[in-house]
Amino acid sequence: MSNPAKLYLREIYDAFSFMGTWLPNANLRLGDVGVLEGEAFKQITTLKDLGIPFKVREGEKKSDFTYTSKSGVRLKTKVAGEVAVGSTLPLANAGVSIQFEDEGAFLFQAAGCVTDEIGNRLEVGQAILKLLQAEIWKANWAVVSTLVHADSATIVVSNTGSAVLDLTAKAPLALANLANLDTGLSVSSQRGDLIRFIAAQGLSPLFKLSRAKHSLVAKFLGEPAEITFGGVGEEQEDLSEEEPLEIVAL
Repeated sequence: MSNPAKLYLREIYDAFSFMGTWLPNANLRLGDVGVLEGEAFKQITTLKDLGIPFKVREGEKKSDFTYTSKSGVRLKTKVAGEVAVGSTLPLANAGVSIQFEDEGAFLFQAAGCVTDEIGNRLEVGQAILKLLQAEIWKANWAVVSTLVHADSATIVVSNTGSAVLDLTAKAPLALANLANLDTGLSVSSQRGDLIRFIAAQGLSPLFKLSRAKHSLVAKFLGEPAEITFGGVGEEQEDLSEEEPLEIVAL
């Protein structure tokens, strides 16, 4: 994985306590099972293929996620008829110029997001434990247990230390609504190497994983592990078949 991707995924987690989908348009689904390779999730199989049924608890309220990397990004909007110094935006168009000064600098805006989750987590956890005991489920596997779907998203990541992206708009826009489909954003010009998704539909840019890990409480008490989903953290622990196990969220 490239360094810009690592920087993007680390800062997305720090900002939202969600993991970032990489690439942002990857076809990630609830119940996907795989491993973490660095900061990125690699899908191997699915709960369905492993014979584990699950229920989906669908999100109802929509929300927006907006974040700009801590350094290396400058944005400037213009209205139609205004001259934008340092950009190639046409005089007649409204638009925005996004300047990236650092490798890994990024802009993230996801609008109209709903969060779906695995609903029957207790049953899924019990089924995973059985597969662990049968040596079918691998100790380093994790399952996508929460997934954020966006109506539209604008995500731009710079692969170089200097890049500029100029976007024109069909309607007046503000820096907070660059993912809005109604603005009619389109690329006017680009300088430098960028990964970009402009007001893209159908993305699931954020997710959470759950996995089996040591149950320190069960080990201390000498009791069977409690199967549950809970606890959030980014540290990956080594697992051993001899240790009690529980199912917890990353």
